[in-house]
Amino acid sequence: MWNRIFDMENPVMRALGAICDLLVLNLLTILCALPVVTAGAALTALFDVLLRIVRGEDAGIVRPYLRAFRVNLKTGAAMGLIFLLAMTVFYVDYTIAEAVMPVLRVGVVAAAMVVGAMALYAFALLARFDNTLTQTLKNAATLSVAYFPRTLGLLVFTVALWLLCLQFFQIALPVLLMFGLSLPAYIAALLFDGIFQSLENEDKEETQ
Repeated sequence: MWNRIFDMENPVMRALGAICDLLVLNLLTILCALPVVTAGAALTALFDVLLRIVRGEDAGIVRPYLRAFRVNLKTGAAMGLIFLLAMTVFYVDYTIAEAVMPVLRVGVVAAAMVVGAMALYAFALLARFDNTLTQTLKNAATLSVAYFPRTLGLLVFTVALWLLCLQFFQIALPVLLMFGLSLPAYIAALLFDGIFQSLENEDKEETQ
């Protein structure tokens, strides 16, 4: 009986293993993103590992993460700063709109969510495909529109999770520290995997 309980193929043990992986990845991402300028590279490394896990290419957590972080440090950091600047602009616009014309806040929030969706695709694309920063951003914008239902569902889940945690911040802080980044990224990886496989198949057909 005990052998069956602690068998790694047991669904319960597999679920516990997945939870532990997400916990480790979340902590790694927070630590690597602390300098702020490296946040983009940290998120890219997170997607790199999660996309491999989703495809059953699991070869560990810490070493693959640090390797992906190092490989994507320059481009990932640049992309992260671009999105950080965009969100800063949206925050300033939201503050101004709140003081001048509150109804404009809806437009600002909508634009911020569109850019947020692009960011999720962009970091995942950077983790999986070898493209320039400009091309990656273009592809992210195209995919976020082409697969709008998935994009909307992912945005709703991510925003709802963070709003709920911020509403009950003191209680939810441990949840954010353990799964605030890795859980939404894992859901995104599940949604993106089929899309990316289609793109990879198209590339193979073109090269044949």
